[in-house]
Amino acid sequence: MSDLRAYQPSFTAGELSPALWARTDLAKYAVGLKLAKNLFIHPHGGASNRAGLQFCGEVKASANATRLIPFQFNTEQTYVLEFGNLYMRVWKNGEVVISGSVPYEVVTPYPSSSVADLVVTQEADVMYITHVNHAPHKLSRLADDNWSLTVPTFAPSMTAPGTPTVTKPGDTSGETGYVATVYSYKVSAVSAANGEESLPSNSGSVTNDLSIAGGINRVSWSAVAGAERYIVYKEDNGVYGYIGGTEGTSFDDENITADLADTPQTGYNPFTGAGNYPRCSTFVDQRLAFASTLNNPQACWFSQSANYENFGYSRPRKASDGFEFRIRSRQVNEIRSLLQTRGLMVLTSGGEFVVSGGQDEYLAPDTIVVKNQGYRGASKVQPVVVGNVVLFAQERGGVIRDFSYEFTEDSFVGKDLTIMARHLFEDRSIKAWAYAQAPYSMVWCVLDDGSLVSLTYIKEHDVWGWTRHETDGMFDDVTVVAEGQEDVPYFIVKRTIGGSEKRYIERLHTRSFGTVENAFFVDSGLTYSGAPSDEISGLDHLEGKEVVALADGNVVRGLTVTAGQIVLPFNASIAHIGLPYEATLMTLDLDMGQVRGLGTVQGRKKSVSEVTLRVEKTRGIWIGIEDAARDSGKLIEYKQRSTEAWNEAIRAYTGDIEITSMWDWANGGNVVVKQFDPLPMTILAVMPDVTVGR
Repeated sequence: MSDLRAYQPSFTAGELSPALWARTDLAKYAVGLKLAKNLFIHPHGGASNRAGLQFCGEVKASANATRLIPFQFNTEQTYVLEFGNLYMRVWKNGEVVISGSVPYEVVTPYPSSSVADLVVTQEADVMYITHVNHAPHKLSRLADDNWSLTVPTFAPSMTAPGTPTVTKPGDTSGETGYVATVYSYKVSAVSAANGEESLPSNSGSVTNDLSIAGGINRVSWSAVAGAERYIVYKEDNGVYGYIGGTEGTSFDDENITADLADTPQTGYNPFTGAGNYPRCSTFVDQRLAFASTLNNPQACWFSQSANYENFGYSRPRKASDGFEFRIRSRQVNEIRSLLQTRGLMVLTSGGEFVVSGGQDEYLAPDTIVVKNQGYRGASKVQPVVVGNVVLFAQERGGVIRDFSYEFTEDSFVGKDLTIMARHLFEDRSIKAWAYAQAPYSMVWCVLDDGSLVSLTYIKEHDVWGWTRHETDGMFDDVTVVAEGQEDVPYFIVKRTIGGSEKRYIERLHTRSFGTVENAFFVDSGLTYSGAPSDEISGLDHLEGKEVVALADGNVVRGLTVTAGQIVLPFNASIAHIGLPYEATLMTLDLDMGQVRGLGTVQGRKKSVSEVTLRVEKTRGIWIGIEDAARDSGKLIEYKQRSTEAWNEAIRAYTGDIEITSMWDWANGGNVVVKQFDPLPMTILAVMPDVTVGR
């Protein structure tokens, strides 16, 4: 027998699939885990138990499907929008916005069956909402409790002038050689607010002969509110061309030749009527882009440059005009997502494309270049962006891929991010996901079976590791908004309370807690802060549930919510009360390479006599080996109290801790670390002392 000390200094590979438990040749095996439950992986390698879920409130109607959509004006003004059956509510900083004495609501056209497939794109205080079965809408924020939901007209915002009057102060009818000619004119107005040109007026005409000296046609019109200038077009062989502009309300034509390369715009709204409603949208190159209707699933439409609700065009087309094109591919695959990257990324159900303006770089009617980047196919779930990398879910197979431009390949390339944890996605698909950049660079994914997984992802350091999360209920949706210095995930969680299913909005609590008294590690939880008391009320949402409390830093179990309250065994001034959950870290089967005299230790009987853990801000953990993940009776608690008084809460500890495990022989040599209590746990390294049998 040989006595050895193993060392695992990182867990950046996350939980690995059972199919990889023999792949000790993989670099990620050395930094992987056999089980990572209610943990997340730090980018630098450690693993922490996730913070608790703070109860915000119940959705308006728990029986109906509900969706959370982020609305972020800037880093300070952020909201979560609750879309349910024909309504929208607004949440800010974890609380529903109240108008009068009731939650503020906006009536919407979206039934609960549609909310899951809403796609949004936002600029400042305006958000465009699309759904293939509903006309596109514009949501505008005027105040916390004042929002407007309208259907855009998709026409110039500037009013066209009335029909111009055309007179002939230079009447040439009495001149020799006079030829009676009908001259027709149209006038458009240019907005002082945004420079947008209106549709042209109706035509005004006069009979004259401008080819004779002194011939003048005077075009006059009434002023248009908000116009800074006007543009005049003259008809030539059935086409109206530009002849000049003015800030006044009249213009003299002294036989100016019409520029037929510059014509007035034609109004165009391609999104009218069932079958013509777009599925998705984005902003690209100062344009608003829509794509994929039932009638034209491969089509994209682009607004005029800087005029988002104007899809008008002229003939011949100008560079700033609205335009459209279709993705031509081997199959008729509907466009699922649009995203601005190096050009425009178009994800379809059968492939990935990048649309650019060619050498001109910017998109315009005559500079469209479409290049295929692969044939993986994307699901309807909208992609997320991590830095300059796009993550998207494939149409089939429960696969998530990253997608980014590689200079050496001169194309977009990526990898399967689920291949190392395929067991978490078997027979499942992504239902909703969101990216929280600060503080841990994590993607939170709700799967269609109600489970929740998280991905810590930093491409430049090749960090990507999955963990799983469980609670007393099922996860239904997730979104993320910035609040303070962190990006905060909000979840809809389905919980059974008093025999009825409830949909609760709960947000992930910050893990920055300072002292242990402020540590929040309960689900659907609330915090009491005030004068010392043993009776805590306001827990009606957990009526009849067994809960746990961290009261002044001390763990209290065995509490049941009755009449909306609990009674503590002592008075406390700070108490976090909610549903308990446990976090589990389990290492993979021990591998130490080729050991002199033993060869590989894989498959050999092993005994772990002592475990050293390097921890950070940790308290109250249990340690065991092998099957302790299933049998808690084989776990040993680390007794941590040292310098604290008996009536003082134990402080969280940073450093190395040693514990003698329950001795036994086993094949794996796995170390199990559990946190049952609502307390913090961060494991930086695992160092078991191992005896290996020959």
